[in-house]
Amino acid sequence: MFRLLPSRSSRALATAASKRTLLTAAVLPQRTLFSNPSSSAAHISLNRAVLPSKALKTNIFATQQLRTMFIQTDTTPNQDSLKFIPGVAVMPSGTAEFLDARNAMGSPLAKKLFQIDGVRGVFFGPDFLTITKDQDAIWQLMKPDIYSAIMDFFASGQPIVSEAAEGEAALNSDTMIHEDDSETVQMIKELLDTRIRPSIQDDGGDIEYRGFENGVVKLKLKGACRTCDSSTVTLKNGIENMLMHYVPEVTAVEQAFDAEDEVSQLEFEKLERRLMNQ
Repeated sequence: MFRLLPSRSSRALATAASKRTLLTAAVLPQRTLFSNPSSSAAHISLNRAVLPSKALKTNIFATQQLRTMFIQTDTTPNQDSLKFIPGVAVMPSGTAEFLDARNAMGSPLAKKLFQIDGVRGVFFGPDFLTITKDQDAIWQLMKPDIYSAIMDFFASGQPIVSEAAEGEAALNSDTMIHEDDSETVQMIKELLDTRIRPSIQDDGGDIEYRGFENGVVKLKLKGACRTCDSSTVTLKNGIENMLMHYVPEVTAVEQAFDAEDEVSQLEFEKLERRLMNQ
């Protein structure tokens, strides 16, 4: 059964309709603000209500800078090393290499990169970064974290290496010509710096001059070239031929190793012999 309600006058109906209209007008702007964020008016109201502080505006600007950074990647002769080109200057002068997390304490970016699983080495060039991974690591899984670390760092405005480390690198520049250098050594350093180093850096690596004795030039390979299978070919067929051509006093080029490198090389040779004997 339906119960009949008393009839209402037209004036009462108009008043009720007016109240509903006012109520709807008071509620809809708030509902529109959150349910339809594509509206320009909603964006303006939301920005005014939530983003009034200068600090947050600075963060928005930094975020916009991050979105405009375009990081390119380039392969190297070493399948475990990849070259990242952020489109901005990386090292103000010289280069820097970090082989473990402890060694990376002098660089905020290197320290952050070593927190990514699979990162084995970090090398900073003039306008690029070379990252070397473990053999079992997968680039596709590592790249998003690497991109994020690079963009966050350059948006922060921090120096890529500490002032002490940068000053030490400048003082210990391997190809800096000293007063007591012989004419032969000066020619070797000039060739390394102007003819050989640019091509090595194109492959994501670098070379470090370690001395000249009895006709033998000692060089240390860095970056992608350090653990590359073709490093011996690079030294003998590339660098050695060029130095012997322009500097008759040079009879050979040898790769120099640090103490840690020598230990790693010995362990690798032991493993290689063990696998061959199986």
